[in-house]
Amino acid sequence: MSVALLSAVDPFPADAGKKVVLAGFIDYLVDRRGPDKVHYLLVGGQARPDFPVTMHTLPKPSRRAALGAVLTRTGTGQASLQESLLSSRLLNRAVGEALDRIGPSLEIYDTIRMAQYADPAGAGQQICYLDDLFSERYLGMLAAGDRYPDVKMRPLGNFAEHVPTSLRPLADSRRPQRALLRMESELARRSENRAAQRFRRSLLVNQGEADRLTDRAESKPCGDVVAVPPLIAPPEYRVRQYRGAPEFLFVGLLSLPHNDDGVRSFLADVWPGVLRRAPGAKLRVIGRGASPGLAELARSFGDSVTIEGYVKDLTEALSSAAALVNHLRFGSGIKLKVIEALGRGLPVVSTGVGADGFAAGAERGVLVADGASLFADAMLELTDPAYNRAVSDGARAHFADTFSREAVFACYDAAFALG
Repeated sequence: MSVALLSAVDPFPADAGKKVVLAGFIDYLVDRRGPDKVHYLLVGGQARPDFPVTMHTLPKPSRRAALGAVLTRTGTGQASLQESLLSSRLLNRAVGEALDRIGPSLEIYDTIRMAQYADPAGAGQQICYLDDLFSERYLGMLAAGDRYPDVKMRPLGNFAEHVPTSLRPLADSRRPQRALLRMESELARRSENRAAQRFRRSLLVNQGEADRLTDRAESKPCGDVVAVPPLIAPPEYRVRQYRGAPEFLFVGLLSLPHNDDGVRSFLADVWPGVLRRAPGAKLRVIGRGASPGLAELARSFGDSVTIEGYVKDLTEALSSAAALVNHLRFGSGIKLKVIEALGRGLPVVSTGVGADGFAAGAERGVLVADGASLFADAMLELTDPAYNRAVSDGARAHFADTFSREAVFACYDAAFALG
């Protein structure tokens, strides 16, 4: 009863949202099947002794193969760019040979990029993890660009490493960028719909997106489309000692366009108003990949804003701040930073976009505010220690009900049918 998980992402270290989800899948599968029965097939990976399950390395498509697939598959509307850039006959053969050796009873394909390698003959034992709806993510970027002229988008994000260097500038110039996003959104939409129809079960991390994909794909016979919460390592328990200081956090991988834009727009629109009302306010921005432009903008606020890079253990940072700020203007899926905060009883102030997929309200630990003044109001109200404590209690209860290890494993038992 072995399991094979196929991906182009190395989940360790789990320092980004996608990696956290994949690492959580591995944790669960090891718990239910044992490490010797779990196989991770990684495109372009390198075997290492500390990997918790058996790793099988798969060849990354060559530059020539990737460009050829873009012309023949994306150029003819057969596949999205992200699929074509991970498409090659060599990789297809390697996937088949590895699965033949393993003989798994369950195959899990990580997003539409790897779903293209699923053999239709094994459909009964295959699941596709879609992450979030890329088609909606790209449309959200376009809408944000129309609404907010200052938006700076890097649509390739972490996928840039799979894109030939010669093609990357196309994604960074505004006019071709918008054309690319429109095209990729439509092609990804088709592939997502096909996955929902093709696999016996497709997984997303956002219930709203799962419902929308089901509606989209129901024109043909459709498998189950279900939402599964990410597994976050149980946070170290520490009683919050918040005493009223106007200190706030932003946490996230800053190379992702929605996080980069979120910090920029927060600093431009919200933070000046917060400083006028609370001159001693501090913002710590924690995350890798800050662009030079973002770093320069942060420096313009003096010592009230610091960019600290990646922090392995967030416990101390999240236990003493007034709130996590999640000022996102576009994005999709469910934000792991919010779950991290809930698990430590840290109140969250978020835009509606950033809180998508979460129950909101003070009693759930998530305050939603759209608009600069409303956002600043919500932040500063949390500097009242008594109110902060009440919202903190709601955050911790929210985590226990929905995102604790027990709650998540129960969802995974149903999704993977391994319980």
